[in-house]
Amino acid sequence: MLNSTLNRTLNLTLFKGNVIKKTAVLTVVTSLFIVGCGSDQNYKREVEGNEDYLKSPTLKPLIIPEGVSVPAESGDFYVVKTEVKGELGKKLDIRPPILPIPTIQDAFAIYNNGSVTFNVPLSNNVWDRIPNSLNKKNIFIASRDNNSIKTNKAFMVRADENRAVEATYSMTRNLVGDTETITISITSLTRGTEDLISQPIEVQRYVVSLFNDIMDDVAPDSVRAVPRKAQDKEAEKENTEGKKPATAVSGANQE
Repeated sequence: MLNSTLNRTLNLTLFKGNVIKKTAVLTVVTSLFIVGCGSDQNYKREVEGNEDYLKSPTLKPLIIPEGVSVPAESGDFYVVKTEVKGELGKKLDIRPPILPIPTIQDAFAIYNNGSVTFNVPLSNNVWDRIPNSLNKKNIFIASRDNNSIKTNKAFMVRADENRAVEATYSMTRNLVGDTETITISITSLTRGTEDLISQPIEVQRYVVSLFNDIMDDVAPDSVRAVPRKAQDKEAEKENTEGKKPATAVSGANQE
């Protein structure tokens, strides 16, 4: 009787141990699978959907029976067959170009040919605060004077990229009255051994991203420009609250 009880207890212990081990293995495998999926950023740059259209047969020439009249030919409907240069299919990057967003009132910015130029009131001290902003992003300054800044190479990481790029930047300043015009340019851009400086979309993505990061960092909350849509919603909310009817007093409380 005692031996039978001990055997049952031992078997139950072994069974529980095996279950725990299998559960642990499955948990680790599942975690690795999730991490692997999380590191794949291709979903942010590819079109997903049915691809059966790629199997469509080639159109055959139109055969017109004798005695049937057809409209006159028009070049408006011809498909011009030209050689396509660049990435196609799954390798096509569908991300939209990034645009500069000035977050300080009375400031404006434009992007042109690898550079962001923006004008901002001197009272915001943007130029003097740029070095600290760069330092927070681990972008170190190679040289600097009152009107120019050049950076060392720095790794720039984006959530929609699997690999970081290495970039250098140049910044210049011109004083115009009570404003300063600052230009941020990208001077080198590489990903591993690949030189990206000749790729306009990549250049725009990384120079404008740095500009937007700097603007977000240097603009104090007290002078941040509130989007017009948010202003309209806030005004509508205040008007609605101001027009609320007075709460009726219950007749039981009236004397």
